Amino acid sequence: MFNWAEEWNFSFSGCGFRSIYYVGVLSCFLERVPQLVHGASKIGGASSGCLVAAALTVGTSMEQLCLDIMTTAKEARKQTLGVFHPSFCLLRTVQRSLLDRIPIDAHLRASGKLCVSLTRLSDGENVLVSEFASREELIQVLMCSCFFPVYCGSTPPSYRGVHYMDGALSNSMPLFEHRNTITVAPFSGESDICPTEGTFNFFEANYGNVSIQVNTGNVHRVCTSFFPPPPEMLAEICHNGYMDALCFLIRQGLCSAGFNPCNMLLEEDKVKPPCCDFVKEKWKMKKMLLTEEHWWLNPKIIENLPPGVKKVLCEACRDAAEADSWWSRMTEFLLVKILLCMLTLLLVPLQFALFLVKSGMIICMNRQQQTVDRINRTPQMSAERQGVSPKILGLNLSFFFLWRNEICLIFLFYFLN
Repeated sequence: MFNWAEEWNFSFSGCGFRSIYYVGVLSCFLERVPQLVHGASKIGGASSGCLVAAALTVGTSMEQLCLDIMTTAKEARKQTLGVFHPSFCLLRTVQRSLLDRIPIDAHLRASGKLCVSLTRLSDGENVLVSEFASREELIQVLMCSCFFPVYCGSTPPSYRGVHYMDGALSNSMPLFEHRNTITVAPFSGESDICPTEGTFNFFEANYGNVSIQVNTGNVHRVCTSFFPPPPEMLAEICHNGYMDALCFLIRQGLCSAGFNPCNMLLEEDKVKPPCCDFVKEKWKMKKMLLTEEHWWLNPKIIENLPPGVKKVLCEACRDAAEADSWWSRMTEFLLVKILLCMLTLLLVPLQFALFLVKSGMIICMNRQQQTVDRINRTPQMSAERQGVSPKILGLNLSFFFLWRNEICLIFLFYFLN
């Protein structure tokens, strides 16, 4: 049972594109019991969960966080091979979003409150980081926690000279060992806030301190974590997070008279503002012809979400429906999908060769810089810098051989999208 008298924490597990689930959870908390979020002692996260935790600690609004997730999913779905297309770099997209959204004093707000889980590349040990010297260092830590090998690229990012990878590989639920920690995960299991399955589960797996039930629902959730689903499904996931969080508040008795009551029949909830406006004339015409107000998204899917988040989700679905042209309808046929997939795979070797040439140029430039450093710095410092480039080159070559397995995964998951 949750205890207000003790310090409490939040922990968000890694889940890829299903982090939209956390937007629904936090929207419910901020709307119903904001003291639960603002009074938390520490907020931890791994992989995409650390991005949500960081947004919460530095003051990013849920509307902006929801927009960033939907935009990233939209960019990934543009490519024929999705996140595996060589022209799309998920880590670079996340970095660009962080540079645009994180305020200048973010490291001051996050230090002591944000807890990021990292996995050290050299030995696979888990590292928790809670202190950040600068805004750039905070971004580096977040990038390290989000780097999943092969899926996010071949060269892992570094923090203070040490290479790290996805924190979910060693500890996907930081701070879980603390007594008063609220654990949140978008997979059905034993977390405090998570989806529930109607069937009985005989098997349960524990991965990175996260309990995950073995069932068909979780198999689909894992697939959609790596391969972004359509905007309508993302909106439904967000709403499910809101409702699961509401059930948690009711179970824990956190809706006392001192806080916002968790009553779905509140007076302000009876008259809800529309989630979007019909700005374009053609949408009005389609509305008249189809006699449906939201033919691109069922309003009941997002009916309980706050107006701001609801508007972001509705506009994202409307933009996706607007982009639906005759060509996109043609690509829904299986034969066209196979042809496009084959053509894209033919271009992969060429684009990967360009990537190797670019990496070779960077290594040559590093060697030239090392020659200058050998003159200006001590032999010890020069020796430390000299060992960086060959390690990165070897890592790139090792991931090159993993592309054969990656292409098999592409064929497996491409037609699930």
